[in-house]
Amino acid sequence: MAKMVGMSRNLKLPWLNEVVRLYAEGLDDNQIKEQLNEYLSFEIGSPIVLRKTREILMNIWIYENDYTSVLRDEALRLIQKDSDYAIPVHWVMMLAAYPVFQDMCRLIGKISEFEELITTKQIKQKLFDEWGERSTLYHSIDKLIATLKAMNVLENKKVGTYSIKKHQLSGTEIVNFLLYAMMRIDDAGYYSLVNLENSLYLFPFEYKVSKEGIMKDDRFTAGTFGGELSVSLKG
Repeated sequence: MAKMVGMSRNLKLPWLNEVVRLYAEGLDDNQIKEQLNEYLSFEIGSPIVLRKTREILMNIWIYENDYTSVLRDEALRLIQKDSDYAIPVHWVMMLAAYPVFQDMCRLIGKISEFEELITTKQIKQKLFDEWGERSTLYHSIDKLIATLKAMNVLENKKVGTYSIKKHQLSGTEIVNFLLYAMMRIDDAGYYSLVNLENSLYLFPFEYKVSKEGIMKDDRFTAGTFGGELSVSLKG
């Protein structure tokens, strides 16, 4: 069965922040839908586009899957603690909710290892190779790129060409949360420190992994493999 694209509308950071605010108030799903309908209607005129955008936002923060249900409480706590954490926290929640976002991030991260500029053509070609040339994916890629621009991680250099805008992250708490989320989603087993500090999924973020912070965090287990420190998830 073909994978569902799902993330077919562009998102803005204030919209993501709004759904978090509503979730934090303890509203039920229907109440959140009503509030989001009113909030989004000031910027989105089409009822169909509004509904699709609302459902994407709710899929990221309100509806549960195996990943988001584990990450959401800690994600909320971190955003409430420091608004500067909003972009990285929303980022991993989108990774958790949408496989197409995972694949796009991984591909952009891989391209950026070798090239300073990324093009829409490159992204479309590589995603089509993995997902097949579907009309839903063709239109969704433009929306995904628009979302990355709105989140201030891609910057236009010319039409269809982008550079990555890096975000510096400091603090063991937020870094460990990103690593924990990434490792659950990627599910590759053991990671070296080099792998963790250069995760393709987390390409917009610059951070350092604290060995001491990893050792003290009960979500991780550390050992040695080939003479190097290796990290995996407990359980």
